[in-house]
Amino acid sequence: MASRVELRHRYPESPERIREVLTDPDYLRDKMHAVGGPRAELVSREQDERGVTIVLHQAVPSDALPSFLRSVRPEGLTIRRTETWTSSGGSVHAVVDGVPGTITGGMYLEPDSTGCVLGAQLTAEVSLPLFGGKVEKMIMDNVAKLMNAEYQFTLDWLRDSATP
Repeated sequence: MASRVELRHRYPESPERIREVLTDPDYLRDKMHAVGGPRAELVSREQDERGVTIVLHQAVPSDALPSFLRSVRPEGLTIRRTETWTSSGGSVHAVVDGVPGTITGGMYLEPDSTGCVLGAQLTAEVSLPLFGGKVEKMIMDNVAKLMNAEYQFTLDWLRDSATP
């Protein structure tokens, strides 16, 4: 069984500008510091003729986990997230250390009348008997909260970076 979430966020900039921001090393470090949780970091950023690949580590502290998961992961969870951006969109692949599952999906940027829309369609799959569905729901709830926090951070970052 898989759990899915679809998100759409509007930005007051062109798709090209948002792609540039979302792959900017300074922005990524600032974002990890602001919303990535404890031990969050930009692990790597590589650019070639195909696009940009970013590896991020983010943390979910144990007090944010449901009790059944906290008992087996008292140190919390570390999410290893890889994003690949091309001129036409992006993909994401994430694994949660210590949990047999993945988060995968696609992202796209499309122009609209006030700038652009960033859309993401993500799927979590966790292969744990009895608890897999609960863990998937918890992961997707946290991913949605994280994506919303990253969206708000990005709006603030755009506003602050435009100020001379």
